[in-house]
Amino acid sequence: MNQINQRLSVVASALTNDAREAPRLSRELGFAGLLLDAYAPSLSLPDLSQSGRRELRHIIASQAQTLVGVQVDLGSKGFALGADLDRLLSRVDQAIEASIALGAGVICMDLGSLPEPQDTPRPKPSVTPEQAGLIILPTSSDIAKSQPSTTTPASQPPDPQLVSHVDGALTALGEIADRYRATVAFSSSLAGFAALDRAIGAARCPWFGIDLDPVALLRDRWVSDEIFSRLGPLIRHVRARDAVVGADRRTKPVEVGRGNVNWPDLLGSLDEAAYAGWMTIDPIELSDRHRAAEGALKRLKPIMP
Repeated sequence: MNQINQRLSVVASALTNDAREAPRLSRELGFAGLLLDAYAPSLSLPDLSQSGRRELRHIIASQAQTLVGVQVDLGSKGFALGADLDRLLSRVDQAIEASIALGAGVICMDLGSLPEPQDTPRPKPSVTPEQAGLIILPTSSDIAKSQPSTTTPASQPPDPQLVSHVDGALTALGEIADRYRATVAFSSSLAGFAALDRAIGAARCPWFGIDLDPVALLRDRWVSDEIFSRLGPLIRHVRARDAVVGADRRTKPVEVGRGNVNWPDLLGSLDEAAYAGWMTIDPIELSDRHRAAEGALKRLKPIMP
């Protein structure tokens, strides 16, 4: 198997609901790795016995596949206010323990809603008479009087209760990750990269990183360069997803290569960020997942570094 294929994996549930069949189907399509669900309807990884875990590891290895990672669904509320944190953290603890026992490289989680950090006001550019040289201009006081504000408005600060709630949950999760020495990669379908940056920074856990979703790049208020500048070193896993962007940055999922994601630019940015990990094709939101996974593999192979 060539080096290109060795970096491309697929979400197992896109191929089949039977986790034991997924390694064979993945190999036959040309993938080298799998991303499993921790709590799939057909198989709950934490509920597997020791012999069951050995069997699953053998099945994956016998098909020349790698268990790239395990994804954990935090539910509709995530760590937001109203969530039962004790129950949720216990569920995550069990999923991480099972993932490490199975040899998973990363544990992926969508954190859902997160507090957005407050934007700081940005001064508007102004020209003083001194800067204008001999050009006759109004005085600085005249300019100030003619403009209602010299700064752009700042956003409202996040709810302190929500910030404390989320930060406490992530601190507790960091302790779990540290106990298992498990890499945990976060994404958020309901918040921007600024919120992820704030949350990970507040948790101060060396095991935390980013599960990069290219569709999230399309709809974020930060430009791609800023996202990679701030979070590039924290990327621990990448998903291959695509979408068409409409009004108000709303996105509609499409097959990889048929949307607005600029794949050569994305791969170049990942290379500059020294990311050498796995890219997992994730066609879960599409109707024909099997065909979408196969098509994405064919489109990405020729351009992968």
